Amino acid sequence: MGDFNLKPIQRAALSLIKSDLRYLYTVIKNIDPNQSNYIPSLLPYMGVIVDGVEDWIKAVNNSSKEKLEVPLFNESERIYYEKMRDSIKLWQKEYDDIYELLQDAYNVSDEYFGNICKPIAKKMRLYDIFGVDIANGVICGNTILCYYYNPLFSYNKDNGPYVREMATIGGKYIAILGATEEYKINNYIKFDVCDYGGFVKSPVGNQFSDKFVLFSILCQINFVLYCVEHWIIEEIPAKMRFAYLIYYSLLHIVPQINSRINTNIGINEKWKSQEFRNAMAHYKLGVALKENEIIHEDIMYGLAQKYFELDYLTVKSRIIQELENVAVQIGQYLKLNDKMIKLMS
Repeated sequence: MGDFNLKPIQRAALSLIKSDLRYLYTVIKNIDPNQSNYIPSLLPYMGVIVDGVEDWIKAVNNSSKEKLEVPLFNESERIYYEKMRDSIKLWQKEYDDIYELLQDAYNVSDEYFGNICKPIAKKMRLYDIFGVDIANGVICGNTILCYYYNPLFSYNKDNGPYVREMATIGGKYIAILGATEEYKINNYIKFDVCDYGGFVKSPVGNQFSDKFVLFSILCQINFVLYCVEHWIIEEIPAKMRFAYLIYYSLLHIVPQINSRINTNIGINEKWKSQEFRNAMAHYKLGVALKENEIIHEDIMYGLAQKYFELDYLTVKSRIIQELENVAVQIGQYLKLNDKMIKLMS
């Protein structure tokens, strides 16, 4: 990017951007898309990152006579990443809307795989309906969620060329902003898949229900806990960013779940902050921090201190603990075995 004259708050934001792009680079270099659905499960967060980078570039260029020479979205990319980014808000919708959206995605999958099997297998429902991603035995994603997350995806076409075309802009940001250095990963964690339906009954049954909604929430939580928090060895801002976004959404949806299906899932609202949530979803640090509030030695430049009066690691550990507690409660309600809920050492 050259010697562009950024303000201190903009340089701090750029540092966060580079860190998140390094995480995406680490995923690209280490995840085999043929072995797991890690990348489709990541799409909401990828949307937050890539769309956030483009938005930050526009904001910097609009505020300065000197322009960053970094590409912006074309119209197709804008639509794609806006849809992808919006998928992060799934759990902020009303429960009935979430139920309907996931049921529609489930039915599309059921119909597609039912239609490509032999008639006798379709009649007896002896076909796979959906797949689940697993990290050392822990469920951390499912293909119904992946379908919802993937803008303009269709089972009836080759989506690869279009997805690669849309991913090009992210690759450009990684290269131009100097984020081509991998983070250290935990090679102990192995990613695998398991298909359910027909002969292999899903842990929550082979019919869509409230249990599948809870199962999907558990998948979403565990993706953050194991595919990001435990998989990346180094401490990086994405760990807090992703964990807080799902925590904030759970504050909205958990009470509705308790009311709808008579559960008693508990979650501590102590860490609720709309302002902090917005800071986790965007790179415009100037909205959250004044220059004299920047803590340069802090991994997120003082955001946790600003909103919670505690250091980054303390706040992040509390958020992770809340996610773990909710995951265990959901797993117990669904009567899943411990290995499906918690990573075994």
